Amino acid sequence: AAAFYAADKGKKVTLVEQNPRLGGICLNVGCIPSKALLHAAAILREAKAASHWGIEFALPKVDLDKLRGWKESILEKLGQGIAGLAKQRGVQVVHGRGHFEDSQTLRVETSEGQKFIRYEKAVIAVGSKPAMPNAFDLGNKRVMTSTEALDIPDVPQDLLVVGGGYIGMELGTVYAALGSNVVVLEALASILAGVDPDLARPVMRAAQKAFKEIRVNTKVQKMATAGKQIKVTMEIDKQPREELYDRVLVSVGRAPNLADLGLENTKVTKDDKGFIQCNAEQQTEDPNIYAIGDVNGGTLLAHRASKEARIAVEAMLG
Repeated sequence: AAAFYAADKGKKVTLVEQNPRLGGICLNVGCIPSKALLHAAAILREAKAASHWGIEFALPKVDLDKLRGWKESILEKLGQGIAGLAKQRGVQVVHGRGHFEDSQTLRVETSEGQKFIRYEKAVIAVGSKPAMPNAFDLGNKRVMTSTEALDIPDVPQDLLVVGGGYIGMELGTVYAALGSNVVVLEALASILAGVDPDLARPVMRAAQKAFKEIRVNTKVQKMATAGKQIKVTMEIDKQPREELYDRVLVSVGRAPNLADLGLENTKVTKDDKGFIQCNAEQQTEDPNIYAIGDVNGGTLLAHRASKEARIAVEAMLG
């Protein structure tokens, strides 16, 4: 959004992206694939409910390879659309990993070697990744973040979702529709913390029907590999309990993608949670560098990042 808006305003723009497909977190491993899968889940649910209306369907058969392929085709189509828009606007796209050498130089590690880009102004919009607490990071593929869960490696019989935010609730809904017994654990007193209670209530009602269980005020203390399962130690009302699950989805928040970006070579500062600090115009402590989206904290949603993109570019244009 920042690149396109700046190009529309007559600026010479270079867009650096480390993934082969443009579109960022939302398009590739966020809201778009999750909404595609939620659409499939809704059809499964409606087919089941249709018998109440006098319409009988045979039991659905789910072909995971085809489902994954369909989801991937949507992402590919959208990604190509964005690449086409970049071309139309004359935005130069460089695929590779960026690293700030100083306040006006970005080094990019590309497949053809290093490139150095000199710029007057830069916008950092590198997004975030799922947070994985050390206690849960077993190096075991059965412990997933949202990124792996969106690939639907299989449909586990028993799935534990750690975290009752919107990511945990969305993916829990998908797996429940596909046939998993889903248990959600939330450390706080309610799911969807920060969402208006009158919006959280109908989600809670639907989830109580679709999921095996939702436990609030429940903390996970540790996880361990137990054969082909994951042994999870949790605390419910201060009482410890151990349970076995086929897979665990950890959705306890997100962390900014700022490792090895070279920010120490600039004047950019971070807050105590590791997010970039910037003012109301999205400008960081380094006057040449602006930060938008997940990297500066707040609500980690793509439409907020797009809005901040316009604010940043307008601030640069005076």
